[in-house]
Amino acid sequence: MTTAPNWLAGRLKNDAGSGLPKYLQLRKAISDAIADTTLTESEKLPAEEVLVKMSGFSLGTVQRALSVLVDDGLLTRKQGSGTFVADKEAPMRAPFYHCKFLDEASGEILPIYSRILGRTVVTGTGAWSDHLRGDEHVCIERIFSINNEFDVYTRAYIVRGVFPLLDDSPLDALSGVNIKELLEREYRRPATRFSEKLSVSVFPPAVCKLLKLPKGSAGATLDISAFDRRGEAVYFQSLSIPPNPRKLVVS
Repeated sequence: MTTAPNWLAGRLKNDAGSGLPKYLQLRKAISDAIADTTLTESEKLPAEEVLVKMSGFSLGTVQRALSVLVDDGLLTRKQGSGTFVADKEAPMRAPFYHCKFLDEASGEILPIYSRILGRTVVTGTGAWSDHLRGDEHVCIERIFSINNEFDVYTRAYIVRGVFPLLDDSPLDALSGVNIKELLEREYRRPATRFSEKLSVSVFPPAVCKLLKLPKGSAGATLDISAFDRRGEAVYFQSLSIPPNPRKLVVS
């Protein structure tokens, strides 16, 4: 457990006037501490009662923040031992909804290890802008390692300013996040309908480089538009999937 003085208080003070609910202020403070390595991989967090004293928040607020961080993949809970900073190689906690790679011998879904590449504001047009409203969008780029066997390059687009947690959270907090689950949990915007398009083509050189493929390699591209109950698009996601020996199940 970190021996630094109350590393939490200063971070919470910075966000006190942010307008964020208290549990999200605490979530951000802890995720920031993980991002700057004040809290290190596999480190045990203080007990919930200690976090209550450190933060000045209620036990319910502390428990809710920790639960969200577990769902985000930043923390893990070990029964009888406490709460720990997740191993960076821990798989995404929630299964990826849109496509699953199977081990045909066992029928088990292969784990996905997610790594953040970057987040940019996009003002141009593309496949995403055919579905998402607004002139500015946020693109979150990640690499999904499928069972540490091969990589899938993903880009997720949202309308800028609509989902602040995706706009403003530290990048490390986005590595293992399941966007569909987060939008339902934090914003009550469940995706209830999906439009999916699967195509095969030569990847752009930049994608080949990211996936460590020879220039001119071909693969599959899965484009997904997610819509809420009102029929409004909440996110657009594109996956670049290289040739691989695993069975792909699209749902």
